[in-house]
Amino acid sequence: MNPPSHRMPAAEDRLGTLLAARLDEGLLSMGPDISERLRFARERAVARARQARLQAATGPVLTSWQAGGLSLAGSGAGAGGGWGVWSSRAASPRGTGSWWTKLVSVLPLLVLALGFLAIQDTLMERQIQAAAEVDAALLTDDLPPQAYSDPGFAEFLRRVER
Repeated sequence: MNPPSHRMPAAEDRLGTLLAARLDEGLLSMGPDISERLRFARERAVARARQARLQAATGPVLTSWQAGGLSLAGSGAGAGGGWGVWSSRAASPRGTGSWWTKLVSVLPLLVLALGFLAIQDTLMERQIQAAAEVDAALLTDDLPPQAYSDPGFAEFLRRVER
């Protein structure tokens, strides 16, 4: 099964058209009171979505201290907010944008950078150890290092291996 991101746009358009047609059929069979309640709910949803986009553009705040507890916007507790966005009335006891909030938001990036530096240091140490082992083997061997660069010696080694 293909993930949702790999669906063809034409298939999504057809599905949307079929869904809209089915909803239109159901709309004709509703009474005026239900239609009015749906219109009111739609207007509220559009207003909440507009407010959520506005809060997202200005940088939503993640937590809210209201009535001694944490509340989600749109959950009925407190005012404002949109679906899935935390209310931004009082971000924390110290206010929005405190140094503690900034420090906590930068901390994962700092840990990641330190991890990369540790990996780089470890890899460099391994390369230095490998080069030191090769140098030690060359210096402690009976042959001089110039023999390894001689083409005749390379041919001699090939014949000995056979």
